[in-house]
Amino acid sequence: MIRRAAVLGAVLLLALPALADPRDDYFARLAAAVRSGLEDAASARAPTLVRPVPIKVTWKAVRVGSLDLGAPLVAMTAADLDRDGKGELYAVTSREVVAYALEPRRVTVLGRVAFTGAPAVPAPRDVVGTAAIEGTELVAGVSAWATELRVSWQGTALVGQPGAPGFLVCPGERAVLVPGRNHFGDPLAPLLGVRCRADLVDAEGHPLRVRAALTAGKLAITVERCSASGACQPAATHEYKDYGVAFELADVDRNGTPEVIVSGAGAPGDPDAVKVIPLGGDDKKGAFRYRFNGGVAGIAVIDSDGDGAMEVIAAVRLVGATRVDVWRFN
Repeated sequence: MIRRAAVLGAVLLLALPALADPRDDYFARLAAAVRSGLEDAASARAPTLVRPVPIKVTWKAVRVGSLDLGAPLVAMTAADLDRDGKGELYAVTSREVVAYALEPRRVTVLGRVAFTGAPAVPAPRDVVGTAAIEGTELVAGVSAWATELRVSWQGTALVGQPGAPGFLVCPGERAVLVPGRNHFGDPLAPLLGVRCRADLVDAEGHPLRVRAALTAGKLAITVERCSASGACQPAATHEYKDYGVAFELADVDRNGTPEVIVSGAGAPGDPDAVKVIPLGGDDKKGAFRYRFNGGVAGIAVIDSDGDGAMEVIAAVRLVGATRVDVWRFN
């Protein structure tokens, strides 16, 4: 249908070339007609918006298990990369990427892949890292290594291969560390972390694109609302202060209002907390808060049992420790 619309636009213009004003730009009119035909066809075939179905969330903190990573945890994420219907938890340390299966009272190792290649020069002041999902791969970057590690599944084996220099912070978005430092971008306006979600919908079923960027002392979140045909427009902006480098985006209760899950902005290892804040709501109160004696080193959202409901997970550690406690909050 789209091809027929484009061809029809071209035919209509070709049929009357002799009558056209010589001052007209024929090819510009041709391009405009083709674009119009494509837009009309796309609108006619736009998918039906599906409203989210809210679920009741009972917030409570449950310690799932403890992991001895053997190296500092620098990033954490979750995804169903092996396509078995259940999400895996991925921990990125200064040495390797480890995949875990999350069970109600246990965390089981599924596989691990070590970083290889040349170390980063100059060596970073503090080791930091990123973990982003791109298609069926986890792209992990650690400041101790010159190139990223691209991790995927081949059958039941977790495998990895070196990738590009720099850090993939979101699909299609890369960042470069300031040499020898623990942040990205402009030294005068350091970027500490980025999270993106393009798989959420609002209460009416419109796709959302949500991006959260942490700079010194400020977490800025932008929301774009997309039409069924894929065109996106800015919908909202939110700004929060005094939150830490462990944060994530989700819509845990599936009511069409995303939440940002944040940690505190204290020094590593200091007493910390996890807070769940619905975007646009009262960030001082939040939907849920739980305090820890140790620091929150990572936050992820995961569907660990394949029931379609996302669970909030946090990794908590004492300063300098390579062992982390894994907590689930819903």
